Amino acid sequence: MRLTILYVTIILLSISCTSKKQTENSILDLTPSNAAVVLKINDFETLNNEFSTNDILSSLESQKPFKEIKSILSPIHHFSNKKKGLLALSADSTQIDFTYISTDSLNIPNQDSIANKSVETLSFKKYSITKYEIEKDTFYSTYIEKHWVLCSSKLLLENIINSLDNPIRNEPLEQFYAVSNNDKIANIWIDVEKGELLFHKLLANDQDISNFTSWISLDLTLNDTEIILNGVAESNADKNQFLNLFNGTKPIQNNTWNFTPSNANTFTSFGLDDFKKYTQNKTLNNHPTTNLDSLLNTVEEIGITEYNNESVLFLRTYGTATLLDYINEEKITTEEYSSNQIWGLKPNIEIFDPLTPLIGKHSFEYASIVENTFLFSKSQSTLESVIAKIKTGDTFDKTTLFKNADNKLTSSASVLSISNLKGFVSLLNKSVSKTLGSSFDDSKLNDYIFGSQIIADANFFHINFLIKKNTKEEEQNSVSSAFEVQFDTDLATLPQFVANHNSGRKEIIVQDQENKLYLISSSGKILWKKQLNGTVQGKIQQIDLFKNGKLQFAFTTNNEFLILDRNGKEVEPFTKKYSGGNLNPLAVFDYEGRKNYRLVVTQGKKVFMYNSKGEIVKGFTYDTAEANILDAPQHFRIGKRDYLVFKLDNGQLKITNRVGKTRVHIKDKFSFSDNEIRLYQNKFTFTSVDGFLYQVDSQGKISSSNLHLAKDHGMDATSKTLAIMNDNTLQVRNKKVELELGVYSKPTIFYLNDKIYVSVTDIQNQKIYLFDSQAESIPNFPIFGSSIIDMADINLNKKVEFVYKDQDNSIRISKIR
Repeated sequence: MRLTILYVTIILLSISCTSKKQTENSILDLTPSNAAVVLKINDFETLNNEFSTNDILSSLESQKPFKEIKSILSPIHHFSNKKKGLLALSADSTQIDFTYISTDSLNIPNQDSIANKSVETLSFKKYSITKYEIEKDTFYSTYIEKHWVLCSSKLLLENIINSLDNPIRNEPLEQFYAVSNNDKIANIWIDVEKGELLFHKLLANDQDISNFTSWISLDLTLNDTEIILNGVAESNADKNQFLNLFNGTKPIQNNTWNFTPSNANTFTSFGLDDFKKYTQNKTLNNHPTTNLDSLLNTVEEIGITEYNNESVLFLRTYGTATLLDYINEEKITTEEYSSNQIWGLKPNIEIFDPLTPLIGKHSFEYASIVENTFLFSKSQSTLESVIAKIKTGDTFDKTTLFKNADNKLTSSASVLSISNLKGFVSLLNKSVSKTLGSSFDDSKLNDYIFGSQIIADANFFHINFLIKKNTKEEEQNSVSSAFEVQFDTDLATLPQFVANHNSGRKEIIVQDQENKLYLISSSGKILWKKQLNGTVQGKIQQIDLFKNGKLQFAFTTNNEFLILDRNGKEVEPFTKKYSGGNLNPLAVFDYEGRKNYRLVVTQGKKVFMYNSKGEIVKGFTYDTAEANILDAPQHFRIGKRDYLVFKLDNGQLKITNRVGKTRVHIKDKFSFSDNEIRLYQNKFTFTSVDGFLYQVDSQGKISSSNLHLAKDHGMDATSKTLAIMNDNTLQVRNKKVELELGVYSKPTIFYLNDKIYVSVTDIQNQKIYLFDSQAESIPNFPIFGSSIIDMADINLNKKVEFVYKDQDNSIRISKIR
């Protein structure tokens, strides 16, 4: 399949990049007129982070074609402050060049410390060009109309300057740029017609892509074990291009995988609602017309697979009579196998010639029919094996390979291809490039799926490309282990889920007893570790300090208040030290939900309330409490009023308004338990070490119930649900359930699909329990773990995930679907 080369080319560029939409197209005017591939990078930092953790790109970057393009683009990585920009690739008869254009103030940090460098200022027309020679890289830069332009070629940069007075308009590129999705980390545009020279240089002379289509526009999505490209393609009806074969057709549901053996390495399906239209398109594309074309008019799907080291063809029809009559005329033998007739065919029959533009040149010598689908193969034994697979249901649609790809692709397509690595390498060798096939063969991506899809629409085509790890299908409500991360030393904090603002996925942050803080990806990779001066107090908070969708980590240690960015770097001016230490966990208040944060550090009696600039909030008057503050203060809202709640070690419950004035006067004093205060039934609800449940309303009225709770009981609550764990008895609302004797954690209440669930961990017997709001146990629970210490957090993104630490210095993830 020639479309295979397209997303291989994109992967080439992706590996090389690891290192505001404008109202006018001035940035496009600076793009070389011969640019074949253009990447619009919407967030360079995110792109770099995603590429650096992607297993697929890591497996390919050392292979020859990928290594070459990475070397070409290496000068870009000398520059810092890269945020957004356009990256263009072009080629001439001698070399491949890049151009990087950005409004960012690009600079090379620490130039003086670079040993092997040369910087020279040149002049061309009215522009100053800087020539850099750094180590093995030579490149050029200039500043044009608010844009920094970086080029690998002086001549290319001069050509860009020469074209400024009369820029060559690239209308397709302008159209794609105008509607590009800025929420994606990168948009990719390929001028296929201009790319022939580039593709030949990248993939040698055995590639064939230039007559595939005219333009392709793609959005890039990445995670650790997946690359997804979605977009559109436009063909030129006046040229002989592959996609023109599907003009005026509509995709149909692809079904011939139901006949493909389960152990096939690759499968491709062509869906045609009107074979006559395909025949017309074939003629317009200068493919020969034969008098046998009409015999295939009832064919609506063409499937081809590799099985037993040979090709097998499937022709699904809505009427078998015409084609069956032809086979009866061309057969030379008839045998029966498993109640199906197998016909030996005359050598070199021409019925397959009309399909050559789609499947290439093939000759088949045996045929059969199952239901309304004709089967063709080179050998009788292969056809018998395919029929046996169909009879027993051992087919491609039952495999995890198919199911993993099917979850990411649509059910109806003009072209659909799914392969394992061996099948994908075979496709590359046959129709793209043997050099590239060899690179993938050496990539060790044996447990990955390769999928591609084309869907014909009115005057354009939807296209989807996929490389994804092949994972086992999980049963509904099943429990499985996702990953385990082993540490060299004991953990000091419970692991907790945090959000990756780039991908939307959950990651894990945890600290060990050497005060190293770790961020761990959703697949179990350690992304970074940072040495801290003390142990993190309580939970790490995530905030959007700059209101740009990028999240930071905010927390206190024993004597510091820190905010770190996603890469673990400290955000100024928030690294603040406090003599005497003994800080409580950080409290974060966002009164109106507008990210105008109040960041509250408490130490003994002292209250330090900071704004988003790191400045003390002058209007807040409760800067010194009546006694030492026991824990992080909490914020609640009842109606339109805000309540800040402080627990003091003299038993006082202090409730203030936003500015620190007392809002609720409470005379009684309490022996607070370790559980946090919750807002239950619109009342401040908490428990005491002597076994009482207390509720305080907004007027200061107190009610209490002696529940005879043990000193180490646990409590959690939402607005309508109260859960208490007392010894081995769990109470949810008014219902109690007795669990086996053990040592239990505090209960945790969470929502999933608008339903309430409660979880508790039996630390002694290494079990995690999950209950609904009526205290009924959920199927597949309890989960048995290895020396579970505690359950730390829950991720509610389509599945429930428990992250917990073990006594063997590891953290584990279990998930429930």
